[in-house]
Amino acid sequence: VKSNVKTVVCVFEPILHLRLKKSSTATAGIAGNGSANSDNASPDEGYQSGVTQADINNETEIVAESEYYNTDGSANLGSQNNDQYGCYLNMVTGQVMDDIDAAGNSKNIDLIFTATGAFNEQVPMYAFLTPAYVKNDRFAYNLFKGTKFKDQNIPPASWDNVNESEVAMTALTHAQFEKIQNNNQLTAVVKQIRGFGQKVESRTKLEGKVLAVKTEMGNRTAYGLVFIQNHYGTIGSNGYLKIKLKVTGFDSNGDGTPDASNYINY
Repeated sequence: VKSNVKTVVCVFEPILHLRLKKSSTATAGIAGNGSANSDNASPDEGYQSGVTQADINNETEIVAESEYYNTDGSANLGSQNNDQYGCYLNMVTGQVMDDIDAAGNSKNIDLIFTATGAFNEQVPMYAFLTPAYVKNDRFAYNLFKGTKFKDQNIPPASWDNVNESEVAMTALTHAQFEKIQNNNQLTAVVKQIRGFGQKVESRTKLEGKVLAVKTEMGNRTAYGLVFIQNHYGTIGSNGYLKIKLKVTGFDSNGDGTPDASNYINY
């Protein structure tokens, strides 16, 4: 990340800026003659990166990078049992990863979502775990137990590099989450939150909740909020969360707006 960061810049919404593309007005004519639908056309032809909430409100044509992301600016974060969506989250870039993706990118993972009935089949345990906790705690594998994992042989156990991130449940509402628009507001909110630790557990479904996540390491510093828009399923292969993210914004050109290029290799 670039070092010349302004004190006050807008927060960065990585899913909007990095995982979605909007229709490019410069290529509207091309789309009209049908060439954009030809067999040789690139899936991204006629689209440009950098979606804003205004684009969504104005019903601009938007395409998502993959099925992990939705055109309303949200992402689908599965549990460890989910057959379709990964359970590993890079807060900074908004990337959702499955076991294969995570194997080569463990140093970029800030949060893991799990759901298990191992403790009580009648009352599921939902949990947000930090990578360092899952790798180093001898009992953490119990939170992975389910349709895919039965013992201590879980993916994070073999990772060489893990982030020592921290997570906390907040009392923030959806309206308060949406109201946070710049780094000063985000930093102030995160600093006021108590109870940061290596995991957050819940015996009830998580819809409407807001989590705070912070990673403070020599090679990675990130502060962010996760709003859980919807919680689908429970502990089976269909369980997942629909989430929105806000993270610290980095501005390299001094215009007060985060620059997506700062996040590409983060």
